[in-house]
Amino acid sequence: MSARSRKLVLGFLALLLLFLLLALIRFLWHRHLYAVTNAVFVETDRLVLVSFDKVNGRLKKLLKREGEAVRKGEILARLDSTTYALKVKALEEELSALGEKAAAISLEIERLRREIALREAQVRDQVARLKAEREALAHERSALRVELSQAERDLARLRRLFSERLIPEHRLEEAETRVLSLREREKALSARIRALSSAIRGAEREREIVLNQKKLVSEKEKELSALRAQIRAREKALSEAETLLAYCELKSPVSGYIAKRFHAEGDVVAPGEPVYAVVDFTKLYILVLLEETKLRGVKPGCEARIRIDAYPGVEFHGVVTAVLPATAAKFALVPRDISAGEFTKVAQRVPVKIKITRGNVSLLRVGLGGEVEIRRKF
Repeated sequence: MSARSRKLVLGFLALLLLFLLLALIRFLWHRHLYAVTNAVFVETDRLVLVSFDKVNGRLKKLLKREGEAVRKGEILARLDSTTYALKVKALEEELSALGEKAAAISLEIERLRREIALREAQVRDQVARLKAEREALAHERSALRVELSQAERDLARLRRLFSERLIPEHRLEEAETRVLSLREREKALSARIRALSSAIRGAEREREIVLNQKKLVSEKEKELSALRAQIRAREKALSEAETLLAYCELKSPVSGYIAKRFHAEGDVVAPGEPVYAVVDFTKLYILVLLEETKLRGVKPGCEARIRIDAYPGVEFHGVVTAVLPATAAKFALVPRDISAGEFTKVAQRVPVKIKITRGNVSLLRVGLGGEVEIRRKF
């Protein structure tokens, strides 16, 4: 090999060595600035198991398939609601009948109140008029009795005078006639007063009848009150039945995607038994199991770049929201037992939560893996 060729080879090797050295320096500097790991998982704070509340029955219709997007409040499934619908209809009919009966009793009470008020006023006016008339006749009879007493004394005096032949007979006869007339008038007034007293007693009995009718109104009001209590109870039962009927439609509590469908049409489900699992994409986050040797400078607020294996070339950005205070091994189903002294040094991993701030979140699925670079803060 000529000297010139050796120089070219040595120059190439020197350049290659320089390139590798720069790459190593860049790699080490990058690892100094960033904590890098591929223990990355897409997680969510809200994986909702959707079930029928308070009702059971046969699944009539399943409206969503796994992987489909759903909106909050969108109907996912329907139960066979025949039994609940029949109960609602029966309660509505019963409530309608009770309402009509209550309306009829209310109208009857109003009619009785008007009639009683009118009759009571009439009886009160009649009693007052009869008593006033009786009182006037009593005054008239008292005056008449005074006049009769005077006429009887005059008659006695005239009889003495007539027996002594001091007055003619016609004057005595006139006096006797006057006394008889006054006595007849007094008898007639007494009879009228007794008749008025009897009429007053009749009016008083009529007032007692009116008072008894008031008791009837009171009884009707009690009946109406009991009927209204039944109506309130039926209304409450109807409201509950309508609620149960509404629960026969299964609605999504969140917007997201169907992660799992647990039943097929025709299955019988119980209250609270999951029918769908819905992932709320607004609650997605990145869970990083970061080695304890890489925790230096990683704290809340650190920026991060995330790459998901399922989408090469697509990059997501986020920010660290929490560095959890315990390692993942502390929550393992079978924790390591080192009480016997057997121990092998293993780098523990600390869970770190990253909130996604930029990127097409709709591409993500819970459980996907990838790689993350967290820029350290010093």
